[in-house]
Amino acid sequence: MDLQTFSDIAPPVVSDPRLPDRAARGEGTDEATWLDWPGMARLPALDLATWLPANCRLVVVAPHPDDEVLACGGLLARHAEQGGDSLVIAVSDGEASHGGRDPWPAEVLGPVRRSESDAGLAMLGLSPAAVVRLGLPDGQIARHEGALQVRLAALLRASPVPDLVLSTWSQDGHPDHEACGRAAEAAARQLGCRFAATPVWMWHWARPDDARVPWQRLHALPLGIAPRAAKLQALAAHSSQLTPRPGDELPVLGEQVIARAGRHAEFFFC
Repeated sequence: MDLQTFSDIAPPVVSDPRLPDRAARGEGTDEATWLDWPGMARLPALDLATWLPANCRLVVVAPHPDDEVLACGGLLARHAEQGGDSLVIAVSDGEASHGGRDPWPAEVLGPVRRSESDAGLAMLGLSPAAVVRLGLPDGQIARHEGALQVRLAALLRASPVPDLVLSTWSQDGHPDHEACGRAAEAAARQLGCRFAATPVWMWHWARPDDARVPWQRLHALPLGIAPRAAKLQALAAHSSQLTPRPGDELPVLGEQVIARAGRHAEFFFC
């Protein structure tokens, strides 16, 4: 979930009318505002056994390391608990999150972030064998969107039980997130798999009852104590994102991001 993409790599996104200036930097809409919103309690709840039964493979298309945790770390943990198989497709290595500045030039940060991702996924019950890393350039995924769709289609399976494919929402406000969402949905439709999108940056730039968000499509998946704890432990493995970057006041994963990750439910556009 690399903040630098907003201002350093893709300037047009900052001028997008969906995104107030604070989306480029800062903590965004605070978690207390979301928790006080009655609309959260009105969202329909997903039943895991029906939506993602144990015999269905879960495929998560993550733009950057840590997005798989922020988007659906609790779901990955719950599916592992019920004996289900998961595949995480890591689209980029997140090597640009610190803008190439010391002590994290891209050639150093990429391998570090891959290692952090492996450690975090282990805490969710996944092995390194459950991860495919595509190595597309961080911040430039939209330039490779067609090739990404082809690659994803080759990794998905429609039988004996069609995969449930998850990726970031195609209107999330981050160019990499949006490109992954479009490519993953197109590949899923092509193969006859089910698809759901998950908001990550939306919680940052949107406000309760925001007219730009299709709330009628949003569903909540309750996590339970153990999956929620596993999600927070997995996020803690991403230490490069939890400390301030050179020249910045905030780490990539700031206080409000961590607070949102600790919710008792995860949310999906279905």
